Amino acid sequence: MGSDEKIGKHDEKIVKELIENSRSPLRDIGKRVKLSASSVRNRMARLESLNVIKRYTVDVDWRKMGYDIEVILLISSWMTASREIHETLSQFEQVSKVYWTAGTANLVCLVRVRTIQELSSFITENLEKLRGIERVESLFIMPVPE
Repeated sequence: MGSDEKIGKHDEKIVKELIENSRSPLRDIGKRVKLSASSVRNRMARLESLNVIKRYTVDVDWRKMGYDIEVILLISSWMTASREIHETLSQFEQVSKVYWTAGTANLVCLVRVRTIQELSSFITENLEKLRGIERVESLFIMPVPE
């Protein structure tokens, strides 16, 4: 996005509405942000062309889909191997997201699996074989207590 492309307050409000529910009718979004449905549509198209809005997606309850284990992996690697590790991690079906970070871990990834055995296999058969990984720390995501 160039410096001459401005994102205004209405654009921000539209994005917030879409984050809340990307399937909201344009008319409903327009009422909440005080614009016509056609203005909302035009602004959304502009935000898409600027790559502010990259895609529309769904919020999935992965536990209901059978993925009972969610783990955040903090990965420290050789700086010279980080790009290759990032690209490789992104290809594994168990990995839903990989982030570049600054700090003690230079990569963070979110892993979803159905069982502890599947997690163990992923770590021993895939992760441990990647050249350049120095350390991995696992943080298990716990379900919210009822």
